[in-house]
Amino acid sequence: MLPTALARAIRLPLMTPEQFTPTKWDDALTKAKFGNHLLRFIAEDFPETMFTQKFYGRLANTFGHIAHYNSVGFWDEFFQTRATKIDFLDQTIRHPCYGDPAWTFSDVERVIRARLKQTDVIDWHRRLLAQESEARERAEYERLARKFSPRLTDGNISNPADAKATACECFSGEITQADQVCAQPRVPPTGHSSLKTPVAQPDLFAGL
Repeated sequence: MLPTALARAIRLPLMTPEQFTPTKWDDALTKAKFGNHLLRFIAEDFPETMFTQKFYGRLANTFGHIAHYNSVGFWDEFFQTRATKIDFLDQTIRHPCYGDPAWTFSDVERVIRARLKQTDVIDWHRRLLAQESEARERAEYERLARKFSPRLTDGNISNPADAKATACECFSGEITQADQVCAQPRVPPTGHSSLKTPVAQPDLFAGL
């Protein structure tokens, strides 16, 4: 639902027959009733209960709309999602309102267009759409994070840092004296060469 102040600004003041020119087919009161119904429909965030066949018949012939085959097609085109509601409001605000008011509803269109521009209702819907999109994206991110994050084997571990510490502890052990000796580099004794003196070999060909 729209904020109360915004909804009131869209609906009020009510349109009166004195504002409009009757056509050959519709009197000024009919024009005022249609305009008030459309503004209330927008102010209450497009409830389906207000989208009657009679209302659809007139709306489909204003603001540059086409019938979209029937009321179901028109509803699906503009009022199923937040994004399509924004499309409807954008088309309503941008419509140039062509035509002679003695033959069209162009005078009603101008009043409605000015009211929607003044209240910035389309900006409210755009902000809400951005919030809804962010909420969906955050929920999807959290779902994927839960799905693909590493699963800890130890049920008692609640912190990833604890898991790392636990893994290190699995390889820990007491360092024995033998390990310390083996780990020390071998240094030859001081004053003695590490090279052995070659032993003289007998000359087997001596005296020949």
